[in-house]
Amino acid sequence: MADTIGRLRRHGVAAVVPGDQMALEYSDLFADALNLTGNPADTVAARFNKATMKAHWDRHGVPCAGWFESGDLGEVLAWSERRGYPVVLKPNASTGSCHVFVCADEHEVVKAFEVITQVPDPDGNRYDTVLAEEYLDGDEYFMNLLHDGTGHSEVVSLARYEKLQRDGRASIYRTIRSMPLDDPLVSEVLPHIQAANAAIGVRIGINDTEFKMTSRGLRVIEVNNRLPGAGTPRMIHRCSGLNCYQETVRLFLGEHTPPAGPYRFDRHYAVCCLVNDHAGRVTGYEGLDEVGRLPSYAETRIIADVGRDWPVTTDLASAWALVWLVNEDQEQLDRDTATVHSRMRVVVA
Repeated sequence: MADTIGRLRRHGVAAVVPGDQMALEYSDLFADALNLTGNPADTVAARFNKATMKAHWDRHGVPCAGWFESGDLGEVLAWSERRGYPVVLKPNASTGSCHVFVCADEHEVVKAFEVITQVPDPDGNRYDTVLAEEYLDGDEYFMNLLHDGTGHSEVVSLARYEKLQRDGRASIYRTIRSMPLDDPLVSEVLPHIQAANAAIGVRIGINDTEFKMTSRGLRVIEVNNRLPGAGTPRMIHRCSGLNCYQETVRLFLGEHTPPAGPYRFDRHYAVCCLVNDHAGRVTGYEGLDEVGRLPSYAETRIIADVGRDWPVTTDLASAWALVWLVNEDQEQLDRDTATVHSRMRVVVA
């Protein structure tokens, strides 16, 4: 780390901004060592490690799922029995729902424990513990906040997830759908989302907080202290005019100018995460031309190239394509979203 800091100093780096989830372990440490704007170095672990994050929330009264972390299978099984099934098992620092399992009984806990502790994630990270959590019912959302470094934060995006569960996989992304920023849900949850961020030392940047509205009220799932994924910053730009990439740089350089009024969406977006049901070698695709003619169509990213072996989709990383839609007519947007999911297919042999 000292060598990296030395190189950065010689290059006259003016800001250190986390580009993805794995960068959260180091970006604020680099900024602190270089005397640059960043979030507090002493709470880095709480913004990177989900168990540490939840421990901070417990101390500050932030509502979240009951949890337990251990590298001992027997302890995890005992906790699961006490908590009651189903339970969720996941790594303590992964992203994109990788290795996240809903376990209905002890046999599924054993299987999930083995995967999490023995199979590296797509970034090559290995975990010697699992994070076990109570299962949360209800709808799942995320809120993006802009933190200006003064203790003030405001909402720049709110969206609802549609996810599938199958074969024990808890979070198979299907659709990400934006919501109006004047939706009553915003005022209901905003104080809790701000408290969750404050508890782990978030002061500056645009980030992503996931939460559920359960039968027992709001529960915060996690804060991803970097720009949201799945291309949503581009969609926020199309819908509200806020360039999240540009504004993030301005924030870290001390050049942010507060807007004249609250951010608002003039249009709305949907991100369709396309699910592959059969593993095999990709030979082609269906529905691309039809989808490209939809009124809401914005762009497509094919992830499963022809000739590649592609697995059954189990998380965001194994979606075979992403399709982005934008429209001011929300009913049209919903119709086009349904068309994308019904018409587009990856052909495997």
